[in-house]
Formats: sequence, structure tokens, C-alpha cells
Amino acid sequence: MNKGNEIFARKVIHSGDCVPLSEERKLGYLDKVRLFKKDARLWIAISAMDSFAYGVSNVVFNLYIVSLPSFEESFLGFFLSVSMFATALVAIPAGMLTDRRSRKGIIIVASLISLLMVLIQYTMIEPIILILSQILLGLADGFTQVAWGPYVTDLSTSEERAHLFGFSGGISLLAILAGNLCGGYLPGFFFDFLGSSTTQIWAYRYTLWFSFIPLAIAFVILLSMSKDSVVEFKLEISFRHVTNWGFIGKYTSSVSAIGLGAGMIVLFFNLFFKNEFQAGDELIGLIFGINTIILAVGNFSAPALADRFGKVRTIMFTEALSIPFLLMISWAPTIYLAVVAYVVRNVLMNMAGPVSSAFFMEGLRKEERATATGVVRSGDSFVRGVAANIGGALLAAGFYRLPYLLVAGLYALGIVLFYAFFRNKEKEIELLRLAEMKQEKPPKGASDIT
Repeated sequence: MNKGNEIFARKVIHSGDCVPLSEERKLGYLDKVRLFKKDARLWIAISAMDSFAYGVSNVVFNLYIVSLPSFEESFLGFFLSVSMFATALVAIPAGMLTDRRSRKGIIIVASLISLLMVLIQYTMIEPIILILSQILLGLADGFTQVAWGPYVTDLSTSEERAHLFGFSGGISLLAILAGNLCGGYLPGFFFDFLGSSTTQIWAYRYTLWFSFIPLAIAFVILLSMSKDSVVEFKLEISFRHVTNWGFIGKYTSSVSAIGLGAGMIVLFFNLFFKNEFQAGDELIGLIFGINTIILAVGNFSAPALADRFGKVRTIMFTEALSIPFLLMISWAPTIYLAVVAYVVRNVLMNMAGPVSSAFFMEGLRKEERATATGVVRSGDSFVRGVAANIGGALLAAGFYRLPYLLVAGLYALGIVLFYAFFRNKEKEIELLRLAEMKQEKPPKGASDIT
């Protein structure tokens, strides 16, 4: 961004004089949704397909793995962490490459690799093949994670961006809901329908194969999205195009603190309910479905909260309110209390996620967004990989409730860091944007002749 504009914005912030957005028409929620163009709508469809598949596998996959011979929670934690470490390893160079090449092209190649690896995991049971496929899946995810955000950001304007991320998040959660319900119902259906000719393992496998179908559909939709501009490719590893290191480092620190906690519990919720309360597959799917319904409402409402209270306050307060419910999970004596605490905690902790993504993208220049996303993904994936091993080891030792106490402290740390770093940043971003708009606008009465 222009240095003069940045100095101007900081002076206004420190003086407390905030410029109103008088030059822009304030649009309602539905008005902003109608602004979405073809590519944005296709992205929403892709997100919905991927989310449905995730909803199915989220209920079934862990149960499938631990049901295989000689597989247990400790292996599951290691297996899940492998992809996170792979993502952490590749995310930063992936970001550099993505800032220099077609983001759509990178997403296509990485998505194709992911499709093949997922199919292998749903079919093969040899540990070494599963681990190798998980490594390749993590490498591919590293590229898709850093490419999608900047690609979609370029498809939207600042006026609609939070609503695009929020609306897509809400639609995706509704798709996860459908997937959760299918994931809870289908294993029993296949088991009953095929009778003695199948086993519980095969019932899980058929369900996972079913979830592969929407992934393939999403890939076909991706091919029809518009091409993006390709920067001249230079085969070099360089951070020279990145200027907002302070902002990137602070955001990465707060996200990683929360990721270190989330990695201990998020991947193992289905095992928690199965082992602590003897919940069956259908009940687990129903629990996840209830959570997803309410979280979808939260995602749809988060942009409106951000319009009223600001992005930073919306993110901070919703995440902080989730901590008491996280602690409630650790001591809940009945499944009813545990489900209520689980649902409310998930909603409050995650509803502002799309708002946070929009906030981060808006604080960066277009040329550095993918690299910056790679830095964040690298830090977040690494700590989640470490945490997944810790969480898996605790579960294998029978400590299903202890992780929630540890995670509460890490969440609190992440929230405090976010507030300390960014309490004035949102106002600064807006003023920088206004200053740039004013600079680009020709003076009144200026001649067009140069």
C-alpha cells in the first residue's frame, strides 16, 4: 500500500477521528448476496459439495480407522497429524508459488491429487499406504488452502466480501449437516441391506465411497470457473513481494495458539461421544447435524454482527464466550449436557471464522495474499499436528476429558493476543482503503488531456 496513505491513516487513528463511509451506499444483507457474480456462486457450489463429503467422513472416518485390525487411537492421532505436518512443510513455498502463477491452475492440480488420495484411503488398509496417501493429501491441501482465499478475494469487492465468506460458510454448514445425517444413517443402512454378506468395516467403507461422489462433482464445477491472471513466473524463493510482516506474524500467532488447542479435541469428538457415553453411529451423526444447523445460523448472522460491531469485536467476543462451554464438556455427567456444551462451544468458536478470513485478506496487498496465507497455514497446521498426537495419546490412555481443560487455556491465550494485536487494525484498514480511493479519484475539474 502507498506509504503516504498508511501514515495518513495512522494519524487519523491515533487522533480518534474516523472518516465515515459517506461515499458508499450501505447495502442490506440480501443486497450484498445479490452482488455475487458467477464465479462466486460456483465457489459456493464447490464449497457445498466438498462440505457434504466432509460431513459424511467426519462422522465415519475415525470410526472406520479404529475398527480396522490393530488400529487404535494412538495410531489415529499420528495418522491425522501426518497430513498437518505435510501442509505445514509446503504451505509457505506453496504461497510463494501461488502468488506467481494461476491460482485456479494450482487448485485444479492439487484437487485432483486430493481426489486420488482420498479414494486410496477409503479403499486400502495397509498402514504404510495410508500414511503415504495422507502425506500427499497434506501436501495437496497446503496448495489449495493458500490458493482458494486469495482467488475468491479477487472475485469479490470489499463491500460484499465478508458476506460472501459468511454466506458460503453458512451454505457449507448446511451441506455438512446433510453429510452428518447421511454419515450417521448410511453405515446401518448398508449393514442391514447387505445382511450377513457384509461387516461393520465394509459398511463404513461403502459410506465413505458414497461421500466420494460429491467430491468428484465439485472438481467438475471447478473446471468451469474463470481463469485468473498469471504473473510472470520466476523460479525463485523470495519474500520480497511481502511487506506486511507485522500483520502476518501477529495473525499467525493468535491463530496458532487456538490451533494448538483445537488439534487436541476437534478431530476426536466422535470418539469422545462413542467412548464416554456409548453413543451409536446414528446418534453421533445426529449430534453433529444439530451442531451444524446452529453453526450455519451463526455463520449467516456473523457478517451482520460484523457490520454492526466491527470484525475484530465480533471475532473476539464470540470466541471468548465459547470457553465456559468448553469447560462444561470436561465435566458433563450426562450426554445431554455434553451435547449442549459441544454445540454451543462449536458455534461460538467458529461462527466468526469467515469474518476472520475476510479481515485477514483485507489487511494484505493482492500480491502477497497467498504467501501470507501459506505462513498462517504453516504455523496452524504444524501446531495442530503436534496437538493431534498429544490428543491421540491422551485418548489411548483413557483421558477423554482432560484435553478440554488444557484447550481452554490455549483458547484464552489466542483471544487475548488477537485483541492486543488488532483492536485498532480494522479502522486502519478502512482508512487506508479510503485514502487510496481518494488518491485514485481525479481532482474536480481536472483535464483528461495528459
